Amino acid sequence: MVVQSRDALANPWFGVSLGGWLLLEPGPSYPLFAHHPKPDGEQARCEWDLMKAIKPRSKALEVMKMHRDTHITKADFERIKACGLNAVRLPFGYWVVTKARPNEPYVGPALEYIDRAVDWAEECGLQIVLDLHGCPGSESPEAPCGRRQRPESRWHWRHWDFKKSLEILEFLAKRYGNRTCVTGIAVCNEPCGKVPASTLMSYYSKAVDRIRQSGMPASRVAVVLPLFQRPEGEDGFVKLWTSKTQGRHRNICFDVHAYHCFENIFNGKTFAEQLRAVEENEEMLRQHPMVIGEWSLALGVATWCTAGDLKEDSIYSIFGAQQRKALKAASHGSFFWTWKEMPESREWNFQEAYRSGLLSGAPMQLPSWDGAGEDPLEELLNPSPADARVYYGDTVYLRVFYGRYMDVEGTQADARWPDKGQYQAFTFSPGSDKALSSSTRQPVRHRDVVRIQNRNGRFLAVQGASVTTTRSLKATSADFEVFIDGAGTLLHRGHIYLSSRVTSMCLNADEDADGLAARFRDMGQWQAICVEKSPEEQPCVKLPGPGPGRKAPGTKKRAGNVKLGGNRESRECDEPVATPLAGLLNASATPQLASGANRGRKRKRPA
Repeated sequence: MVVQSRDALANPWFGVSLGGWLLLEPGPSYPLFAHHPKPDGEQARCEWDLMKAIKPRSKALEVMKMHRDTHITKADFERIKACGLNAVRLPFGYWVVTKARPNEPYVGPALEYIDRAVDWAEECGLQIVLDLHGCPGSESPEAPCGRRQRPESRWHWRHWDFKKSLEILEFLAKRYGNRTCVTGIAVCNEPCGKVPASTLMSYYSKAVDRIRQSGMPASRVAVVLPLFQRPEGEDGFVKLWTSKTQGRHRNICFDVHAYHCFENIFNGKTFAEQLRAVEENEEMLRQHPMVIGEWSLALGVATWCTAGDLKEDSIYSIFGAQQRKALKAASHGSFFWTWKEMPESREWNFQEAYRSGLLSGAPMQLPSWDGAGEDPLEELLNPSPADARVYYGDTVYLRVFYGRYMDVEGTQADARWPDKGQYQAFTFSPGSDKALSSSTRQPVRHRDVVRIQNRNGRFLAVQGASVTTTRSLKATSADFEVFIDGAGTLLHRGHIYLSSRVTSMCLNADEDADGLAARFRDMGQWQAICVEKSPEEQPCVKLPGPGPGRKAPGTKKRAGNVKLGGNRESRECDEPVATPLAGLLNASATPQLASGANRGRKRKRPA
């Protein structure tokens, strides 16, 4: 059986992306987007829209020259080297290499900036990966390729000009083929999953051939082939690729972006599940030739309420250490996204994360787990109260699959926020036809009929296919039968399904719709509810060996993760900051608390 050779670099990339310089994005290029709103006052979401917003054209040319001259300079390359990194990834749009296509607003060409980057990398002893981040016609309808198109159906994969993309790659290979610091070239970035696998593989194979024939040999330059949200999955695509190419291409690597903060799957993961996902990534990296082209410290919203009393810095440090350990398994290395970002966004800003010591901790030894029962890592990171059983009358919080907690505001029931506050506090009480003995506390058990009461006194109730609330003590619409995953008695962190006694439909949440519903009898992902007891009942997190301390008393929560404009300050990082996890408790700066309020409060994604 033919396999794709897992060629590995002798000196794998350990680097950072220079995002926002030669292809603009709102985060890393935030000053430009903040200072040049669209005519309707809204902030542009991509370089295309920003260029159309800056009038007249002469001003756009002036603005772009100033940005490209100042956003990244040789001093940045020197600081990158001083941070102990050995490589940079240089994202750029095709219009930086050649002129923009007719009727496109991009400012180009600007090839001299790629020339400067290669020169600076060589002078500073850094490797550089040339990254064709935005192809002619766009490889997706998303902002990272230069133009965000909505509705997404405005873009079709046939709009991608493969022929012109190959010509640009050939030009780059010929121009920089003799530069020893250029050790990689990426043929596109995050191509849409709707591009047929056969089409994408054909382009990739032609790109590798064209690059090799144009002066970048396999002995010195890796060709980077992005894998992004493929319907076949990473393993499936690699298998198809190997079958198609018969393994004839050498020193190629598949580019995967290891983000833990997007979509329901990662917003719904607990901190323990996030760390297990890192382990799974490590196993994947050991199997195939790969580079982690982008990674960060950003985490989904459920993390921040499932990490016990750990401080924000502690969570980031643990997560960062586990990722850095896993990324060492990549045959071609990894790149943090990104070098420059809004200063308050430490999870995306390498310089700020580095200065804060979030990238210098030692990895934890995670407890072994065979996948049966509850992961012991859950108990380690989010310990149970002394009595883990959930009793009638206990304050509980009900987390749905996308990481938010059920809430009641007025008469409306929903699951909008990753907080455990008064709007999210519930108690179980017996169904309308039962009463509890006042002499003893009784735990909630499998197939009990219950009512779920919010702190405002209202009960969740089913009305048709919708979930509303009622104050009636006798309304049968508020009766639910509890199905406990694993049966038995309900425990802290237990998963349940709530079946309406009136309609037999299970209560469910939907990230893309307002309110709660009860539309199906299914007991699947959308219907699963995690029940958590009050944080005040939980003991301290006690990690094995040196570990993070508790959050300091009197520390205030941050307001939301607000995106602010302003001038970017280039932070020095000539002296590495080594802050072991055990030292986080005694850091002189006021620690940030781990709170759902800190990350992605609103559940609705922008359209």
